[in-house]
Order: sequence, then C-alpha cells, then structure tokens
Amino acid sequence: MVQRTETPATVRFLLLAAVLLAGSAFLLMVKLMHDMTTHMGAMTAHVAEMAQDMRAMRDDMGNLARDVSDMAAQIRTLPAMAADMGRMRQGIEQLSGIVGRGTKQMEQLNPMGVIQQMIPAPRR
Repeated sequence: MVQRTETPATVRFLLLAAVLLAGSAFLLMVKLMHDMTTHMGAMTAHVAEMAQDMRAMRDDMGNLARDVSDMAAQIRTLPAMAADMGRMRQGIEQLSGIVGRGTKQMEQLNPMGVIQQMIPAPRR
C-alpha cells in the first residue's frame, strides 16, 4: 500500500490553485473571444467601405469608357471636318480673289473719271 503524506491543507491549496488556474484560463479565453469579435467587426466595416469604393471605381470606369467612346466618335468625324474646312478655305480664297479683281477693276475704271464724264462740262 502506498501511503499518502498529503495533508488536507495541501489538498485544499492545490485544489484552490487548480480552480484559480482554470478561472484565469477561462477569463483569458473570454477576453480573446471578445477581442476577436471586435476585430471581426472592424474588419467587416473595412470590407464594406472597400466594397463601396469598388462600386465608385466601377462607376468611374464606366464614365471613362463612355468618354473614350465619345472621343472615338469625335475623332471619326475629323476627316469630314477637315474636308469641310478645306472647302471653306477654298471658298474664302475664291471670294478674296473676286474682291481683289473687283478692286483692280474699280481702280482701272477710275470712278472719279467716270463721274467727271457723266457731269456736263460748262460751255464757254
């Protein structure tokens, strides 16, 4: 037979130490769970903000794609605009030529001379 040399005071002390150790471990586990819950809540809020930012980015990219499409449509009209501008320049050059020839004709015609010819000269 094995004899026990433990006294009831030692057993009580060991039992109290085991209960305190178990209680401390339980409280540590509760704190750990609380901290995890807090961090999960913060992470959920960050993920929600990130999702909102991603939606805004998607909208911005849609607007950018629309703008690029509009620019492409405008660029396709540039050759037609260039042709119109060329025709307009030719028209202005022709008009300038007409005005220039008209000026030369007016100079050659000498309006003062024509007017003097139209006025009867005084008879002497």
